Amino acid sequence: MTLPTPQLSLPSSHDMKPQTGLSFGVIPPILIFVVLVNFLTMPAEEYYGDATSVRIAAVTLINTGNWAVPAESTYAERGQFFYQNASGKWYSKYGILNLLLYVPILQLEKCVTGKLGNASDSRTLFLNLFNLFFSAVTACYLVLIVRRYTRSVATMWIFVLSAFYATFWWNYLRAQTFEIYVGFFMLGLYYHLVSGLDRERLTGDRVASSHLLAAGVFFGALCLSKNVYVILLPVLAGLFALVQFRKSVEADGIRCPHRHWFGYILWFWLPVGLLLSLMLGSNAYRFGLPFDSGYTQWAHEHRLFTANILPAMRGFFFSKQRSIFLNFPLMIFALPGWSAFIKQHRFDAITALLFGVVLLVTNAAFRNWQGASCYGPRYLLPIAPILSLPFIHVLGWLARSPDKIYKLAICSLIAGALLYSSVLQVEVNTLPFFFWYYLKDALDDRRTGPPIDYLNSHHFGTINGDFLIYLKSGSSPFKEEVIDHLSSHEEDKMEALEDSTTSSNYYWFRHLVPKPKEE
Repeated sequence: MTLPTPQLSLPSSHDMKPQTGLSFGVIPPILIFVVLVNFLTMPAEEYYGDATSVRIAAVTLINTGNWAVPAESTYAERGQFFYQNASGKWYSKYGILNLLLYVPILQLEKCVTGKLGNASDSRTLFLNLFNLFFSAVTACYLVLIVRRYTRSVATMWIFVLSAFYATFWWNYLRAQTFEIYVGFFMLGLYYHLVSGLDRERLTGDRVASSHLLAAGVFFGALCLSKNVYVILLPVLAGLFALVQFRKSVEADGIRCPHRHWFGYILWFWLPVGLLLSLMLGSNAYRFGLPFDSGYTQWAHEHRLFTANILPAMRGFFFSKQRSIFLNFPLMIFALPGWSAFIKQHRFDAITALLFGVVLLVTNAAFRNWQGASCYGPRYLLPIAPILSLPFIHVLGWLARSPDKIYKLAICSLIAGALLYSSVLQVEVNTLPFFFWYYLKDALDDRRTGPPIDYLNSHHFGTINGDFLIYLKSGSSPFKEEVIDHLSSHEEDKMEALEDSTTSSNYYWFRHLVPKPKEE
């Protein structure tokens, strides 16, 4: 009798229908944990930049009822954050949903404080509450996705906490900018799309219809936040066609009922069409043309795309600061699980890969593929958790592996790497959001030399950690690579930066930054 060969895979999708009590029972503890951690580590400062212009527009809408922003409230170069249309009116150039999402929390601030301006001392606290809400619902959807592939409660905890706190996602769960909810929209789209088109698990047309409607709403929300996500339209059309083709093949040539197509159109494509019409209408109202995204008025972005995607591809894969693998290490550990994931969840894998490839190539074609002043490849963040899902299979295989020594070695390697990445995230979070850029600004536009080489070749967390050690002890790689090579003018600017960095970027723990050591 031949014994069966152990398989490095989890049970098939068909055999993995989750037990309702077990699966849903794990959601509240994870949500409570995430909210508690994010509450304790919420930032002390507001993340300035793109979202600031959106919040100014939201304040104007609340206070005056006008969509246009007064000229005196705009800032930076024409077209950089605000678009000036042919009639001379100024509008935030970003998707209209961004503005609407901030209205409730800013209205709450006005009700509590009695006034609402473009900036306030209490703004950071209210924006942190906004982020806490989206962190919670994002965690909820992440659990819902993970439970499609495993019954293991431990795996759900490991995957969610590793994705949140051992990757650069943690920074964007804190930063009061678009990524906090764009990532949520992407998870919602993926979950409801694969659930609505899953022939094996669906329990009825009503369940399928609700999933497809939710998927359509989430896709519309993505496009209303960032117009670039319309690039997924052909992918979505192809996925629906693939499902229908497979149904036709399995029916052995029997004509599939037209009700399937009718259901797809009614519950998915019609809502998508309405939301995309809203997107085009908002563009026409603000910018003059429905297909004007508002991004090309700024001189630096007059040409958004380039045909040479190789520099961006190298950066996304191999850069020490922009590599998606180094900033989201779960994607590395997911690689061995892709074969099993494709075999057991073929449609889910096709969906994840198509989303990932299309968004990777599209973002690589951006001239500003780095995302300007930011931490990590933020444009790829929304798809990173989805491309990390095969890590679930790796965890399942490790749990069943009979070789204890091998299991211990692999688990130690993964745990050590994730722990180290988590420490890096803590160091990034400890100092101001744009601290790396403050350091670079202190270098008198250097293009070569030890200081700039050090800044460009190390992870933001490593640099922050070295800087904190330097403040405390007066000696660290930061001193050897940066401080010891500064000109007198650069020394003055660095001293000013040290003097201004007197507290941490933790709302409740601002004392964590040590005072500079007296020489």
